[in-house]
Amino acid sequence: MKNKKLEGNTIIAINSAKKIIEIFLGPFLTAYFIKTSVESVVDLSIYYIFSYILLAIGSFIVASIIKNKFRIGMFRIGVITTFFYIMTIIVLKEQVVNHLGLIAVLYGISQSCYWFPYNLFVTNKIDNNIRTEYTVKSKNVSKIVEILTPLLLGTAISATNYESTALIILGVSFIQIILSFILTPENEEKLDKLNLKKTWNELKDNKQIRNMLKVEFYAGMNASDGALTVFLTIIIFNSFKTDMNLGIINSITAVLTMFFIYMFGKIYKRRDDNRIIILSSIIPVITIFSILLWRNNITILTYNVCYSLFVTVLILARDIRLFNIADSRIIDKNNQSEFFAMRECILNMGRVAGYSLLLIAGLSGNQLILNIMMVILTFSVFAMGINIRKIEKFEE
Repeated sequence: MKNKKLEGNTIIAINSAKKIIEIFLGPFLTAYFIKTSVESVVDLSIYYIFSYILLAIGSFIVASIIKNKFRIGMFRIGVITTFFYIMTIIVLKEQVVNHLGLIAVLYGISQSCYWFPYNLFVTNKIDNNIRTEYTVKSKNVSKIVEILTPLLLGTAISATNYESTALIILGVSFIQIILSFILTPENEEKLDKLNLKKTWNELKDNKQIRNMLKVEFYAGMNASDGALTVFLTIIIFNSFKTDMNLGIINSITAVLTMFFIYMFGKIYKRRDDNRIIILSSIIPVITIFSILLWRNNITILTYNVCYSLFVTVLILARDIRLFNIADSRIIDKNNQSEFFAMRECILNMGRVAGYSLLLIAGLSGNQLILNIMMVILTFSVFAMGINIRKIEKFEE
């Protein structure tokens, strides 16, 4: 148990470094595109669509390689590729918008090599009976990072520039590489070769699996690096103008979200969480209409806070169920790689669908179309929550 806790803490530390990098390459990269590209929304959409198509394809390739061996090696390749991805941004500077294909390829490779082994680590190195404790701890550490990082990055970018701040992030990426070598390889098991068709035929009629995959599609649209997060960043940056303001807003929101996660962790084990899941699904839908009816800084901040609080709760509930179901009676170890490959494909289909809506909004240049796309993406939050509550917890 001690070794599993040590492994779990190491994974949390690595993922915290990943969160710092993602914040830099998420909202602040979006802000950088806005400042350096005339067609920022279109460029961002194309970049992410291409990236997530590559990520889906890459996940199948990675799954076929690491089913029986080389999981830790592939994970390290993902971490090292992230290092070179950041270095490429530093070298290209403002010309990055002219090399979207190159950085999309590096992003797709780094993400598929990182997240696919990571999902298997979390499934096999963390037991279901401590899954909630691990997930809440991981989310809280992640939120502490989200509190401090935006404020520090926003200040650093405002005082210097995006490229100079990238050097700091490069250092964080190097620390992540060192941490990845602390993880120990899993015991190799003689599993069957990857067989997606066979696993799909075995799992497709299971209601729990179907609901889980629906959740993943909607999460790809709105939460897990989805288009709705980029929509929000664009709106906030255009309203408050500077990287520092963007950082302050994200940090304050992260403080509120961390408290919310703490309270959710307290009630999760003791009572049914279906009511809070339904509440968390409805409130973002209600607040999106406040922006449409009374668009000002207050309604924008209200929607941003409600989205961050309640979607984080939904993603927390989804994460617990996802990894529990992957370590349940439904999926044996022989099917785990196939399950996560299918899950990655569906998740990235959702991302591509979401960014396609963003692309349509960008090409139209019409505020009405932009509003319609935001409403559609926000309603996907409601659909995600409805399907989460249908999934069993699979806790001992």
